[in-house]
Amino acid sequence: MPYDLVVKNGRVLDPASGVDDVLDVAVKGNRIEEVAPNIDPSEASRVIDAEGLVVAPGFIDMHAHAFYLGDLGLGKDLEAACYPSGVTSLVDGGSAGAATFPGFREYIIDPSEIRIFSFLHISSIGLADIDVGESTYLTLHDPQRAADMAKANRDVIFGIKVRQQAEVVGDNGLEPLRLAKQAAALAGGLPVMVHVTHPPVPLAQILELLEPGDIVSHFLHGKANGILNEDGDIFPAVINARENGIIFDVGHGRFHVSFEVARAVFAQNFLPDTISTDLTRGGRDGLVKDLAHTLSKFLNLGLDINTVIACVTSNPARLLGKTEEIGTLKKGAFADIAVFELESGDFSFQDSEEEVLKGSVHIALKQTIQNGRVVWQKER
Repeated sequence: MPYDLVVKNGRVLDPASGVDDVLDVAVKGNRIEEVAPNIDPSEASRVIDAEGLVVAPGFIDMHAHAFYLGDLGLGKDLEAACYPSGVTSLVDGGSAGAATFPGFREYIIDPSEIRIFSFLHISSIGLADIDVGESTYLTLHDPQRAADMAKANRDVIFGIKVRQQAEVVGDNGLEPLRLAKQAAALAGGLPVMVHVTHPPVPLAQILELLEPGDIVSHFLHGKANGILNEDGDIFPAVINARENGIIFDVGHGRFHVSFEVARAVFAQNFLPDTISTDLTRGGRDGLVKDLAHTLSKFLNLGLDINTVIACVTSNPARLLGKTEEIGTLKKGAFADIAVFELESGDFSFQDSEEEVLKGSVHIALKQTIQNGRVVWQKER
């Protein structure tokens, strides 16, 4: 038969291709073969009827934690945390550093069915002891060592990570970020992802050290030295940073999203480039849950479905340099597909400041397809 799988009659939503229409998606092997109306179902070995559902590229979670580190990383729970929420690709947000990355690669990345990319932490131990501020010990921050590890694993290491949180850097101020930038340069000009929740200095001072393509994660937190001034307006330095090519990632996590901040920022038309979970075991069991739940929060905060889906498909794929392979349903891309319902009802969502948001829509996954194979489907 010409096709191994056809997903029929769904609302195909593919921001990378500018497609939002009722169409069929045909798969051959592990690749997208065709997206068109009225594909003959008799030409497929298997047919999935997606009438009334949305058919999107498999989701990319731009910031989560896959390496098992106590209650932090997902480890063996990775696929169970990802597939039921449509995630087929994940970017680890710096769980491992140069000393711990080989174990991360051997035991998590290489065996995983999920496509895993990673930021390498500038601290050689990464987040091995989350109760200790890893950037209070600058002897662990060796730019050349980090660069060498990144270059040796360039197929999966995408950038360098640093946490610029007051409790994490101690008296070291912006020196961890400076060392991370050195490592990124030595590795060939990689981007740096900066954790900015409760930084020790005003956010503008951090932004001054960043370059186009660098990523600010957790920009919607409600702690001190955030994105808003005392009047609730976005600091000009933040707007200038975006205009200069700095990327803004949600990185929800347990501590990094304030609905109040999000409303104020969105009202000023400053939207996220990527919506990610910063998922950990604790976050999965608590207020984050998974990517579909996180996306649903942003729908109920007023973002439209096209914007939300772009933040987990075309936008992260562009940042990763993988626009021909993932984050799209165009011909030749990997056949990673999320099939979901925009479910109406009464739903509750919580932020990191204990505010509860009452919502009317939720993304409910029905099937997740990776490499042309149904890897998860909701039990009827």
